[in-house]
Parts: sequence; C-alpha cells; structure tokens
Amino acid sequence: MGRDKLKMINVTYFWVPFLIITIGFSALIGFAVKNRIDEKYEQLKDTSLEIANSYSHSLIHTSEAYEVITELLDEKIRIASQAIMLIENRENNEVLDAISQTFDVNGIDLYNKEGELTHSTSEELIGWQAYEGHPVYDFMMSDQTMLVEDVRPDTENGLYYKFGYVKDDAGGFVQVGVLAESRQDFLEDFEITTLINEISNRRDVKQVFFVNPKYEIIASSLPDYEDRTIEDIDLRAEMDSNASDVQRVETDGYEFFRLSEPIFVENEKIGTLLIHWPTDELDDDVNKIIRYAIAIFLIIIITMGGILFYAYRKNKSNIKIAFYDELTGLRNSKYLTEYLNQVLRNPYRKNKAVLLLNFVNFKTLNITYGFLYGDEVLKQIAVKVRTLLDSEDSFFRFDGDRFIVVLDDYADQKELRAFADKLMHIFENPIMEGTEHQYVNVQIAIVEIKDRHTSTDKILQDATLTLSQIKDSSADQVAFFNEDMEKRLLRQDKIVKVLREVIEGKDTESFYLEFQPKLDLMEDKVIGFEALARLRIENLGQIAPDEFIALAEENLLIYDLGNHILLLACDFLQRLQDEGFHETSVAVNISGIQLLREDFVENIQQKLFLSDRIRKPLEFEVTETVLLDHFSQINETLEAIKQMGIAISLDDFGTGYSSFSRLAELNIDAVKIDRFFIGKISHTSEKNLIISDIISMAHKIGLSVVAEGVEDASQKAYLQKYGCDIIQGYLLSKPLPEESAIAFLRSYGSDV
Repeated sequence: MGRDKLKMINVTYFWVPFLIITIGFSALIGFAVKNRIDEKYEQLKDTSLEIANSYSHSLIHTSEAYEVITELLDEKIRIASQAIMLIENRENNEVLDAISQTFDVNGIDLYNKEGELTHSTSEELIGWQAYEGHPVYDFMMSDQTMLVEDVRPDTENGLYYKFGYVKDDAGGFVQVGVLAESRQDFLEDFEITTLINEISNRRDVKQVFFVNPKYEIIASSLPDYEDRTIEDIDLRAEMDSNASDVQRVETDGYEFFRLSEPIFVENEKIGTLLIHWPTDELDDDVNKIIRYAIAIFLIIIITMGGILFYAYRKNKSNIKIAFYDELTGLRNSKYLTEYLNQVLRNPYRKNKAVLLLNFVNFKTLNITYGFLYGDEVLKQIAVKVRTLLDSEDSFFRFDGDRFIVVLDDYADQKELRAFADKLMHIFENPIMEGTEHQYVNVQIAIVEIKDRHTSTDKILQDATLTLSQIKDSSADQVAFFNEDMEKRLLRQDKIVKVLREVIEGKDTESFYLEFQPKLDLMEDKVIGFEALARLRIENLGQIAPDEFIALAEENLLIYDLGNHILLLACDFLQRLQDEGFHETSVAVNISGIQLLREDFVENIQQKLFLSDRIRKPLEFEVTETVLLDHFSQINETLEAIKQMGIAISLDDFGTGYSSFSRLAELNIDAVKIDRFFIGKISHTSEKNLIISDIISMAHKIGLSVVAEGVEDASQKAYLQKYGCDIIQGYLLSKPLPEESAIAFLRSYGSDV
C-alpha cells in the first residue's frame, strides 16, 4: 500500500505510449505508402492502356491493310510464278534475272521433277537437290500445283523469304521468293511499322511488338524480332486471355513492365499489342515515396518521442512538486491525504496509527538564527527520524515544523509508546553540531485509526486535537487521543460560539451576572456587591467562570466580554441608584488585557456613558498577577481610572509576587486577601497566621482590607478582631441574582 509515486512513474510510462504511437504511425504510413505505390502502378496501367487505346484504332486499320497487302503479295507471287511457267525460254539464267526485275521479286529458281535446281537467279545454287523434310521437297511430293508459304528463313543463306511455287505438266516447278525486308518496306507504306515506331519513340516506352493470333511478331520496334514466333508459354497464355493486363516481368536479368492489349476487328481478334516499359522511373518514384515516408515517419517518431519523453520527465517533475517536500525530500501532506484515504478504503487493514511530531521551539530557532538555519534543522530532523524507520513510505512532512509517521501492524499502545519514546530519545541529543549544540523539543500526538475515522481529515483533526492537549510545561510530551478530548473540544467550541453571540447581542439569556454581598464589619452593614459573571448553556449546563474566562482569553474575546460585563454591572448599579441605594457599590473584575488597551479609559468615559453618581460607587478589581510585566503602564491606567472617581481593589492579594514596597506605589484603594489565607483560620493556630500582619501593614499604607471566602463564624471573628474592614463569602451570602440581591440588601438593614 502507498507505493512511491516516483517509482510508479517508471520508464514504462514513456515506452508503452511511444511503442503504441510508433506502431500506429508505422501502420498508418505503411498503409499510405502502399496506397501511393498502388496509385503509381494504377497510374502506369492507366497510362499504358491509354496509350494502347490511343493506337488501337490505327492498328485496327493497319491490320486490315496488312491483310490486304499480304493477299496482294501472295497474288503477286502466284502471278509471277504462273507467268514464268508460260515463258518458253525460261530455262536461261539471264532470262530469269530479267523476269525477276520485271515482277520485282528477289529470287527465281527452276526445279526438274526430281527436285534438282537447274536454273536460278542465284547461279551458285544451281545443282542443289531438294531433300526430305525440306519445304521444297514437301511441295514437290504433294499433289498441289500452286503454293504460297508464310515467311521462313532460307535454308541456305538464312535470310527470311516468302516463297511461292507453281508446277508444270512435266512435274517440274518454279520457286519465286520475296525477301521479308522487301515485304516490310512495302508494309511501311500502310503505317503498321510507323505506328509501332511512333509508340516506341515515347520517352516512357522501351519496346513495342504487334503479334498476330498465331503468336508471330509481324511488327516490332526491334526489326530483328519481326517474323519470329513467340514460344513463351506464359506470354501465350497472357495473350490468349484476351484481357488488358500489365505485368512486371524479368527476362535475362532485365526487369520491365509489359502491357498486353488485345486488338479486335469486328469482334475478331487480329493480334496483340505488347508494350514494354522500363521499371527505372517507376522504381525511382516508389523509392522517393518510401524515402519520403521514412523521413516523415522519423520526424514524427522523433518529435512524438521527444514530446512523450518531455511529458514523462515533466510528469515526474510535477509528481515530485505535487507530492514531495522540496526541502526534506519526504512525502508531503497531499501525499499523506491520498495515503490515508487508501488506508481507510481497505476493509482488511491491520492496526495503523498516526504519530504527529511537533517541534515546539522551531519558531524560536527560525527567529533567532534565520530561516536558512531553520531549513537545515528540518533536514536534520528528517534524517534522524529516518534512522528509526525501515522505509520512508510512511514518513511525511505534514506542515512547517510538523512531521507524521504512520505505523502499522503494531500489537498495542505499549508498542506505540515504545516507538514514541525512541523518537523522543533521538532528540535528546543535539540536532545541529557547531560552535553551540542546538536542541529541539518534540511533542508527539498518537492517534490509532479506528472505525470511527471515516475520513483523512478526521484522523488529522484528532491528531491536532491531541497535540493541543499537551502542555509545554508537562513532563510527558507524548499523548494518545481519546474521545474525551473531542468531547472537550466540542464543549469549548460551543462555549466560544455562545460567548460570541453574547458579545454581538444575539444571545441575552445565556450570560448573566450574580452579585455577592460585601459586609462592613465595623458597621455590620452591606456596603456593596461583587459582580460575578455566570454562563449557562443548553445541554452543557452551568459553565465554571474559570473555564469560560480562559476560553475568552484564548480566543481574544476577553476585552469585548469584559466590556459587556461592565455594561451589565453598570445597569445593576443604575437600578440600585433608582431603588435608593446610592452608597451601595458594585465591584467588577477587570482583566489585564482591558487595562493594557490604550482606549480602555476612553471607552469608560465615552462609550459607557457613566454618570457621576454611578462612577462613585463603581469599583474595579484587578488581580495581582497582571501587574508583573506591565507595572508602570497599568499603574498609569489605574491612576486615570481613580481620577474618574472609580475605586480600585487589588484582588487575590498574597498569591502573586507583589511586595508592600511596591504596593504603596500602586494607585489602589483596597486589597482583597485571597480565600487561600482565609481558609487557614479555621484549622491553624492563630500565632501561625499572617493575616493580621497583612491587615496591619495595609492599613499603615492607607489601604482598606477586604477578606473574601469567609465561610464560618470563627473566620469572621478573627477578621473582626484584627480590624479587617470588609468581608465577603458564603457566611454572609452566596452570589445572588439581581432581584435576590436587592431583596437581600433590603432585608439586611442597609442604609436605604
């Protein structure tokens, strides 16, 4: 649980998306390249078919002309052969030469019935004998009287001829031959060769052939291939398919694209146009496409890789900034929140506890030595705590000078306490070494995570609450959370809220004053009351003054609350005046905070609107302890108050540190002996009591003496014996509500 977030952001978070993007772009670019190459091939095919179609019409007419020409040539050979047979003196070589020129043929040969060549335009052939298997022999032995052959090579000189034969009645025969070249020259007048050459002269065409249905090349851009018969079975099958097609083929190590385009005349196939394209240009285009695609791919991959790597590093950096403390390297409060949330979501969690470490004198170190020094102290604190932990996974810097350790799988509170003691022990030694050893004081609040903890905030709230319960002066600086702390906190919060409402005038019922009578021992007459603040809250009941006064001070409400008490006391004093008790005084406790406020006297003069008749019987009581640190300032304020006609008493006299020498300097009218001394009268030997001395010395410096907390007659008798001026306590009366106080005043026989 709680794996380190930096370890979780490993390099896989870079490589996985990088590989996915790489594969994705590879497939995308591969698909695009394939489509582009296919487009190039389709473009080649379309171009080839376009060329073939553009010339097919001309080839159709040329083919028709070729057939006519062939028939005319055949007819020419037959006529020449028949004419020779009609000439009587034909058996003369010179006559044969003349006839050859007349009929524009390339050779005339006369054979006897045995197949011997007797006369010829080529005298070197005379005497040649036809043999079995030779075309001449085959004609001689046949029953045919006339024959015109297809073009074939001459068996003697290898030249291609078109031969014709005619027999005479005696069995002899004449052979007339026309060279294929002569025939080609003649056919050129009818454009087929011209068309073939025109096609071959295109920049992107290598070779062109026109092949008749008998697989004979009747026209070619390569003259040497004319009149040859195609023997390639695959090519024959391709031509027999009668479909337009483009194939990439290789012959003798030479690669080219071959277009096969059938040519039809009136639904009859007259031949096939074969066009060869070199692959160089297309291969260059394809290579350019591939190189361009690779360049784009590399640019994209490098760019995306850079972006992903930057994002990976940035994410890691952001994680570190968001979840780790920059100073100590520890996990921070945000990480702590996620960690504890995960703990709370686990229904099978083992025992877990949060230890909140607070270094109480850290702020003093910051102020004394500076923030840089304080930072070094925090680093050293982290280092020291790490020595007690097996792993940093459960160690967090919570805030400022507070750290949190989360312990799990512990046995009981004793084990938690033992670990807390170890933490306390490591800080018994100096935290910083140098010219002066520097120590830090640590407080540890421990909260065990229970079912009641439904949120991280609740856990941390309990830890902070527990920490607040540890007093700086306490010997034990380790505290465990218990539910009473929370109840106490809720109680205090309720009290503070009610006090605020009282001060703001929203609540006029919860806060009120009670008045305890004060008796003049010499005249046995009630001469005044002490106003005592009371607070009663629904569901909480009566709240002790010590409790709510302390809370008012902690929450900076004491000044406003003191003013409110003063107003209520003045209201009571006004009623006393209205009831005719003009000399009856009302004493009000004034806090040190009120006396230290520069505007306190002004508030009395202007905001309280005290009339002269109210001021005279009004009395302020100040405690001895408030004079310790601000004697001169408070004494000046007391002087200003006395000048207003308000009497001043020093409350709880004897419990502080004032001396009689300083007492004489104070602007006061009376001292109130604390109940601590009065209580001793009943069970202490008179000779051991110092109350009589206090009374005597107070009188010597012109101060009257009030004894508070008088609860029995022996105490009253003692005080009366030694000249105490006024007593106050339960012997006379408990604190009374306003109506009861007035009734008591009437019943006791005051001066009304």
